[in-house]
Amino acid sequence: MEIKISLDEYADVPFIKKLLSQIKGINHIEISENDKTYSWEEIENSENFGKVMEQSENDYRNGNHQELTDDLLDDIFDRK
Repeated sequence: MEIKISLDEYADVPFIKKLLSQIKGINHIEISENDKTYSWEEIENSENFGKVMEQSENDYRNGNHQELTDDLLDDIFDRK
């Protein structure tokens, strides 16, 4: 089975990766843009990923984050 998600340019990809990697049954994640597919290794080793991770960590330290509840995650992933 496959799920495709479209993201805008400001999406917090590292957070999304962390979130998805916590879900039982997900065994592979790919990112594609403009008909090019990137592996997680390519993404994690890129300069832009480092910048996004740094910004995400700074945002978290500065209190700019949202806590997700189990109910919200259940709603997002249609779990019961």
